[in-house]
Amino acid sequence: MMKAAAGTLLLLCFVARGHAVENWPQWRGPALNGGSDSTNLPVSWSETRNVRWKTPLPSWSAATPAVWGDRIFVMSGSPAGEGAEAPTKKGSSRGGREGRDLLLLCVSRKDGSVIWQRTLDNDNAHYQKQNMASPSPVTDGKSVWAMTGSGVLTTLDMAGKVIWRREVQKDYGPFGLDFGYASSPLLFGRKLIIQVLQSRDDKDQSYLTAFDADTGRTVWKVDRPTDAIDESPDSYTSPTLMRYSDRTELIIGGGDYVTGHDLATGQEIWRCGGTNPNRDPKYRQVGSPLVVDGMVFMSARKGPLVACKGGGHGNVTATHLAWTSAAAPDVPTPVGDAKYLYILHDIGMFSCLDAKTGKPYYLKERLPDGPYSASPLLADGKVYVINENARTTVLAAGAEFKILSENQLDGGRTLSSIACAGKELFIRTSKCLYCISESPK
Repeated sequence: MMKAAAGTLLLLCFVARGHAVENWPQWRGPALNGGSDSTNLPVSWSETRNVRWKTPLPSWSAATPAVWGDRIFVMSGSPAGEGAEAPTKKGSSRGGREGRDLLLLCVSRKDGSVIWQRTLDNDNAHYQKQNMASPSPVTDGKSVWAMTGSGVLTTLDMAGKVIWRREVQKDYGPFGLDFGYASSPLLFGRKLIIQVLQSRDDKDQSYLTAFDADTGRTVWKVDRPTDAIDESPDSYTSPTLMRYSDRTELIIGGGDYVTGHDLATGQEIWRCGGTNPNRDPKYRQVGSPLVVDGMVFMSARKGPLVACKGGGHGNVTATHLAWTSAAAPDVPTPVGDAKYLYILHDIGMFSCLDAKTGKPYYLKERLPDGPYSASPLLADGKVYVINENARTTVLAAGAEFKILSENQLDGGRTLSSIACAGKELFIRTSKCLYCISESPK
């Protein structure tokens, strides 16, 4: 058992370090923190400059592309006019009309050609900013796993052949989130983990489930209790990991708490509150927890942003809450390293805090043209932020607010975060997938 645990930890280190340059395997990248050790990334581009290729996409999605080797995996709704139209369940369809089918595309990293396309489900719907193609896929270079907002979890091989399929709502009951399901799956060893944190009015409200990544068999399923009220149990976040010297924990954010769990059983080890000090009934959480250097950073709705030290047992709010800050994001997940924490505010502002103390280096400096929904990328000494109109601002990393460039693409509704691999950026708008790289001099 000890050898197996050590092997899993070694594999995680290999994925986080050895493959960090060339691959972007899942939501928030190889180390699950929105960062990459890629270098020589482009600083400026346009529709006519430093675009290696661009590929038209069937429709829009907030999902981030997953990249492994020569393949890129992209979620999408089907095009408008092809079969039944996706209904609007909440608010308005800001992304435009589209079809009912939910698609996974495999795109060539070499030239942008579509290698294959598969229909995962035919139950697409709109919930204001998102549709049912919002969860990001995950790959290990041998298989790709895709979850839809309609609750269909599918595993395919690299050639697009379906290996197994689970209908989560059929197995465990209908989802109860007010704005639709949007959490991305997490791959750990041979477990695929999903979270369903919701305000459904019955005894089986929120839960975590681990599936065998190879067979789809349920390995464990545990309740994730909360005393949050009304809409506040709803969480659109994605799970992440915290690595210690002797173990790795599953980290879950939402329902007014961040919690640490045993990956072997799913059982909760500790929880930390503080994101909803006034017990507001409308504090649903969108931005995912960020784990950096033994600290978890998390906020919900209007804040505060909390920094919680990992570890401990039971409710550790009184002992492990390191600091709080009013500089809290709503939708974008923060990014950072051991020294700097970068916060993208939805309305078009940017802050930088000391990761250890919460002391601000600068607060709410103005960015061009909000709003912003995609999460920032930290790589190559720069922070990349993209607004909802496909305009990327590149900032210098560090204690000084400094804009290096502003770069406009097609203007399509952009909710997906930027991925990077090697010397390339991958940007998904509602219209196209772009590969951005420095052209040879």
